[in-house]
Amino acid sequence: MVQTGFGKWVVWMAVVAAGVTTLVARAEEHAPVPSGPAPILVTVREIPKPGEEAAHARLEAQYAEVLAAGKGSQYYVGMGAITGAQQTVFLSGYSSLEEMSEVHDYDETMLGEKLSKLDKDHSGTLAGADTAVWRLRPRLSNPDPVNLGKMRFMELIHIHVKLGHSAEFADVIQHVQEGWMKADPDFHYLVYQQTFGEAKDDSYLVVIAVKSLGDLDKHHALVAKYQRGLGEEAQKHMLAFEREGYNSTESNLFVFTPSMSRLPESWTKEDADFWSPKAATAVAAKKVAVAKPAK
Repeated sequence: MVQTGFGKWVVWMAVVAAGVTTLVARAEEHAPVPSGPAPILVTVREIPKPGEEAAHARLEAQYAEVLAAGKGSQYYVGMGAITGAQQTVFLSGYSSLEEMSEVHDYDETMLGEKLSKLDKDHSGTLAGADTAVWRLRPRLSNPDPVNLGKMRFMELIHIHVKLGHSAEFADVIQHVQEGWMKADPDFHYLVYQQTFGEAKDDSYLVVIAVKSLGDLDKHHALVAKYQRGLGEEAQKHMLAFEREGYNSTESNLFVFTPSMSRLPESWTKEDADFWSPKAATAVAAKKVAVAKPAK
């Protein structure tokens, strides 16, 4: 999460505040604890160099500790990859692009000196990193009323839609939504569309947070029921669009890493044993057993 490039980009976007007093006032204007799905989602994907995983995890834990000690404004969840490339993904949510810039400007002003000391060492542990900003598509989503602090795993599905096919994609996803609401109303997910970031097509991110992998087992077991509810013609239409309208799709599973995360206390106090580990641990990668089941 310590990313100089991202920090500079946010500062460039921001309306420059006139001193610390103004920044403090702006930080207090919006609620520090978001409720409901975030309209703006920021993803930071970091790929550690081979052999640097433990050092990277340690620096990320220190970053979270500095924010907590200095009462920083940023909240985010850090996750280690179970499938796919060895990577750490951070998610942070905001009510607007303006709030995003204010939060990062505030932390840069109040804690920038301390955070910058971690930046050089942190950069040295990375083989690559990228940042993207996404906007929620509410009509395509089915939010979970349970806060993120109760979750332990997340499936991220990255869908690359060919340019010019976004309206057709929205139509297909709405049919998917209708089908799943009949098969399993408790299947919750969020759909985001990329606003900023490196992309050569129309990118979407489906976010599925779960308490246990058993929730995904249940979901997969209902696929046949879901398909029957759609009907043969709807399935044919959807498969045809996937062939003609998609460039690619990728689905990977992640496990939450408490030492690399910073969530509001109101979200984590009931599961303090999980969210407040006594010692920073290495990033959880391809090891499901590190996650405790949610209460």
